[in-house]
Amino acid sequence: MTIQTLTLSQIQPSVLNPRKFFNDKTIEELAQSIKTDGLLQNLVVLKPKGKAKKYNIIAGERRFRAISHLVETGELDKDFPITVEIKEGLTDDEALRIATVENVQRENLSPLEEADALAMLVKNGEEIDNIVAQTGLSIATIRRRLMLLNLTETVKEALAEKKITLSQAEALTIGKPEAQDEVLEEVMDGYYTSSDEIKDKLVGELPTLAMAIFSHDQYTGSFTKDLLAEEDATYFDDVEQFETLQRQAAEQKVSEYLQSHDWAELQEGHRFNQWEYGEAEDGETGGVVVFLANDGTVTIYEGLTKTKAAVSTTNALKAKVKDFYPAPLCRYMGMHKSLAVQATILSNPRKAKELVVANKLAKFEPHNCLRYFEQEGVIPPALDIINQQASLLMSDMNISPNEEKQDWQTFGFDFRASKERAYDAVQLLTDEQLESVLLFLEVCEFGQGSLDRLDTIEGSLFNKIASDLSVDMRDYWRPDEGFLNRRNKMQLQAIMNECGASTKLASAAEYKKGELVKSLTKFFKSAKKAKKTTETDLKANDWLPEAMNFPAIDPDCASTQSGDIADKLEDEDAALGEDDEQDDDYAEAA
Repeated sequence: MTIQTLTLSQIQPSVLNPRKFFNDKTIEELAQSIKTDGLLQNLVVLKPKGKAKKYNIIAGERRFRAISHLVETGELDKDFPITVEIKEGLTDDEALRIATVENVQRENLSPLEEADALAMLVKNGEEIDNIVAQTGLSIATIRRRLMLLNLTETVKEALAEKKITLSQAEALTIGKPEAQDEVLEEVMDGYYTSSDEIKDKLVGELPTLAMAIFSHDQYTGSFTKDLLAEEDATYFDDVEQFETLQRQAAEQKVSEYLQSHDWAELQEGHRFNQWEYGEAEDGETGGVVVFLANDGTVTIYEGLTKTKAAVSTTNALKAKVKDFYPAPLCRYMGMHKSLAVQATILSNPRKAKELVVANKLAKFEPHNCLRYFEQEGVIPPALDIINQQASLLMSDMNISPNEEKQDWQTFGFDFRASKERAYDAVQLLTDEQLESVLLFLEVCEFGQGSLDRLDTIEGSLFNKIASDLSVDMRDYWRPDEGFLNRRNKMQLQAIMNECGASTKLASAAEYKKGELVKSLTKFFKSAKKAKKTTETDLKANDWLPEAMNFPAIDPDCASTQSGDIADKLEDEDAALGEDDEQDDDYAEAA
């Protein structure tokens, strides 16, 4: 061993270095440490052989890179002396061993790099005791690292990029390559997080080697081994073959016990029912139950006596025997069948539309606007149009009217929660009728989103559709008691001035609020019904509050000045007396 100084130009990284990835940030941090405190530990290099001129780094490539960074940034001179420990006459294997031990001890390697480095030591004949002593790793940790080499390249990449944790990667090692890649996506999507969940997903309900009561050499299938378990766990991949051999062995056990006991029988199920049997008295042999559980486990119960329990009672109380088609297989078949039906429906648009309509009928969720006016006993013109369409559809589908309900309710809820009945009904409709039902249901579920505030957003879907259709609220609504009752007297006075009612009605101050609401309601109705419209009628028919536009205009956001005026009107209104307060209370209740 020789200690001397070299320059950067005389040193080069070695291809034997087990570390393949370097973090630029940590290299920069190490560089600043070297700049401040100097090189606290020597590099270990291998003396050149033959015509080679450069020294290969055995240990200390991070320090080498940090110094290189300082030279590149001009913070150190290119001839900065680097103290090195020179080793001579080492083989590649010996150099690799030193590099591996140095990196592992300093925790500079990623788990995958550790795995590759440890594998090289093992392959080169290094004794396990020496590996443990030199790296400081336990045998269990070494085994866990080496198991990472069983991962697919996709899983290794996910681990290297920290998309999955080390414990998750270790759990994936027990799966076959195709299973690893399949489960990996579910792990990254968050469906499986713990190592136990991942293992359960990979081995499912596979029986373990410890469960088998038959000779293992009878089994000809493959195994899955979990070398990371506390106790080695090996699983039978061929469940069907395992079950056959296990049953044969259980039946053989029954035959053997019949030779030495009063009776013996084979039972199967989720669990053994101890309550069916008594215990044999001292000196009595009793009987035996060989119990084959649904998961394949066999348990022997000896020294039993049969009680007087009725067969019908015990059968009724027994747990269900193992299904011929267990849940995982049912799920597998159900998935295939669902895909097949989906693919077939795609080629039959009529059937697809029947499915859509049947689902909508069974899950009908009307917009709140359809129910809203029931409490007031009012049917607005737009709601009347909807009821008329519902009545026509009821006739097409032979649904009888209900005097206690509106037609949209009778039609919309007739097939509630029964997809099958709805499907049977829609099959009898013509294409045109089916289309009409679909459109009606979709329309009845649509409306303004938030109803407790004005929809002032021009780009909302509700306003976009209303704008595209040029919906004008004047065609469906005129100011009525429901609207006017919800305004105070100062606001009603402003409405009178804007709609022209002030030319026909006295000042608002001369009315109680209730009287003013009735007078204004009558005024708007008269203007709408007028056969010979006057200029005042036209002005009344044209009046519309800004909130009834698409999108709505919110006067509260218009200006501070308008807010000041509103406050002033509120103050004046409050001075009109208790009678008006009572009218306002009525309006709020309405």
